[in-house]
Amino acid sequence: MRLLADLTLPRPELLTVQAENLALMRDAVRRSRTCTALHPYEGSLTPEGLPQVPLTSRDRLAEWSMDPGTPNRITEGDIRLVLRSSGSSGRVRTLLHDRPFNERVEAIGARGLCLDGLGTNPFVLNSLAPGDLFGGFGFADAVLSRRGAAVLPAGTSMPAHHLAELITDLDVGAMVGLPGYVERLLTEIPAQMQKLRTLYYLGERMASPAAEALAAAGCAVRSFAYSTTETGPIGYQCGHLTGTDHHVHEDLVIAEVVDDDGRRLPDGVPGMLAVTVLADTGTALVRYLVGDRASLRPSACPCGSTAQVLRVGARDDVSANLIGTVVTRSMFDTALGLPPDARYQVAYGSERGLLRLTLRGAALHGLTDEAVRTALGRHQTLRKVVGSPVFSGLTVDAGTAPRITARAKAPFFWSEEDGDDRA
Repeated sequence: MRLLADLTLPRPELLTVQAENLALMRDAVRRSRTCTALHPYEGSLTPEGLPQVPLTSRDRLAEWSMDPGTPNRITEGDIRLVLRSSGSSGRVRTLLHDRPFNERVEAIGARGLCLDGLGTNPFVLNSLAPGDLFGGFGFADAVLSRRGAAVLPAGTSMPAHHLAELITDLDVGAMVGLPGYVERLLTEIPAQMQKLRTLYYLGERMASPAAEALAAAGCAVRSFAYSTTETGPIGYQCGHLTGTDHHVHEDLVIAEVVDDDGRRLPDGVPGMLAVTVLADTGTALVRYLVGDRASLRPSACPCGSTAQVLRVGARDDVSANLIGTVVTRSMFDTALGLPPDARYQVAYGSERGLLRLTLRGAALHGLTDEAVRTALGRHQTLRKVVGSPVFSGLTVDAGTAPRITARAKAPFFWSEEDGDDRA
């Protein structure tokens, strides 16, 4: 696979590189003994034919994910990293990444990282959570090292006052963290956090109050990468893009925005994001629905990149970001054994940086606080919330109806801080 040093080629030339990499993938699929899921569509692995290939859902990937000989693997063996992701669908997906995949992930992650304003060999705190088969910590460490940063592998368990000392003593220039953790640190060590020159977030977008507080102090708030456990980096933010806008890594990624029938939508029209990762080894991900809504537009960016700009929207499933972990209604339904139409609500609030949940609704009759906490703790993703050091507990209130908004809507996730006046 051809990896470009940057994405500033004239657009026809960039698309030529993409087509050549897609052809390499097609040839590898054709030769593969194991990639039976794509054999019927190998002739459609062309720029023009790709829309004829069926979409790959997260549920389908979960079914395929456990066996190294699964029908979407181009090659077998050479597994170097095993990760798990339940995403927004609530289905656990085990990902077996081979050596070329890992090298590619690190290379394009490093290519896209914006270090503007940090100088040479900057000190950067890696404040993502290590372990739990989550690849973010290792990804950030590798990307930062490739870009010449001095990495401080802090994780999320270091006491806040020790982080404050590091930031001051070493003149730390940047931090990588999940939004919920960053927001907590802003309440505990605000003065030191506001000394940072760049805050990189991974996952959900930073909430406005936290982002505004950092920006007011002169700290740039940037996406570290738009990436998933399954695909690796999909997009990156140059120094001119903000919010949820990212250039697509179009030499090695094909991004499509599609409707419910898999038809491509015009530029600027939001729809489901389907991603094809161009690879000739390991796992084949073709038209994979990552679980986000998005839109695409041509680039007219001052950075010179001709790669399309992807604007990432909401998750497909109703979701909330609880202390840095994206959780969904379907996750709670699965963990509690409740049907999708069960009437209940998950309310969340914080006090002094600690999260507390209140579950309300008649569907919860018979469930105790302890039973619910135990059930959530058995779920692949929800256990990250209830097992977090900043989780203070939960209450089951089956006798109280879900809260409603001023428009008489009862959202599944209810922020206690927002009150009842939301649209």
